[in-house]
Amino acid sequence: TIEVAEFRKNFNSCPLVLGSATPSIETFAKTELDEYTLLELPLRASNYDMPKVQIVDMLGEIRAGNGGMFSRALLSELDDCFRAKKQAILFLNRRGYTSFLRCAMCGYIPRCTDCDAPLVYHKEDEKLKCHFCGKTYRVLTQCPKCQSKHIRQGAIGTQKIVSEIKEIFPDIPVFRMDNDTVTGKNGHQKILEEFTAVTPAILVGTQMIAKGHDFKNVEVVGIVDADQSLYQSDYRAAEKTFQLITQVSGRAGRHSGLGKTILQSYAPKHYVYRYAANYDYKGFFGRELNIRETTDFPPFTTIVRLLITHEKENLVIDLTRDLLQKIKEVRDRHFDEFIYLGANKSPHTRIKNKFRYQIVLRFTKSAECDIIKEIYAAVNSFKNKKPSIITEINPSSLS
Repeated sequence: TIEVAEFRKNFNSCPLVLGSATPSIETFAKTELDEYTLLELPLRASNYDMPKVQIVDMLGEIRAGNGGMFSRALLSELDDCFRAKKQAILFLNRRGYTSFLRCAMCGYIPRCTDCDAPLVYHKEDEKLKCHFCGKTYRVLTQCPKCQSKHIRQGAIGTQKIVSEIKEIFPDIPVFRMDNDTVTGKNGHQKILEEFTAVTPAILVGTQMIAKGHDFKNVEVVGIVDADQSLYQSDYRAAEKTFQLITQVSGRAGRHSGLGKTILQSYAPKHYVYRYAANYDYKGFFGRELNIRETTDFPPFTTIVRLLITHEKENLVIDLTRDLLQKIKEVRDRHFDEFIYLGANKSPHTRIKNKFRYQIVLRFTKSAECDIIKEIYAAVNSFKNKKPSIITEINPSSLS
């Protein structure tokens, strides 16, 4: 979107304004190079302070005998919040009841027949769902592989949080906002209006509740599993975690200055949490930029992913092999600029019955224009082949 906006800016000779409480590392780096002009808004519109963030060590909770999903600190803050007739938000960026089911005897995990993805258990529907293609399956009561009836649940989702919180606070209305509950054109607006009209109340949701909402009565935000986005195999994992924490914390205390965020983590000393708890974007930026420079990742380099997909895996493998050979020729012509070149199965090998392989390149900025032009030429030389090729520059995800 930003690239398209920059093109329109140049084409129409007009200013471009990018607004964010948590700019991307690449964007903010351009302000230090004077490519962008930095305009700062250090205060909230209401002039109230940002919520205080309390980091809770969930391993310490377990050692203290609390094996539940909610820390004692979070439950205490919620109790105080509801006594004051205020509202709370519980944030978890994972929908469904549990992320997967697994046989405790043989380790079997049910997967979608059309996608390379574990099925997510949805208790309300009593179904297993694929979050990639939407296909549904019956819930397992017995392992199809070893016939064991010992089926265990994986990591929790928003649906389970709703179930658990209703047991703890049975008199408090609970609303849920994720891709399963938001249906229709104005589905999200309906949920938000219903939540806003009730006090006390709880809103449980994924990242769609994290930013852009101005709740007058929300005083407490609980980040149930802050580590979820931190340990993804993505060089932007720390950045995305910092952004989510800052954004969802900003929903509390917007009209009172009395907001509180409880951040639950099994790695409470991680540097991301220290910067996020202090809303220290510039400190985080400096640390993260140094890591990116040391490890040769954007904004100091450019990443290109070529994703090859088709229903027949042998055609995907053949085209990946042939395209890789062409890309190797590009690398040989710019050998000193290349940092990495590799081809493998995509982390999600099959989605909607299409096999997915990828070629990933990383190279320096100095020859970016020439290399990208040659990559497109290599891709276009296979345009009459059956598998499709998607070219992504600095993709938001490599999965």
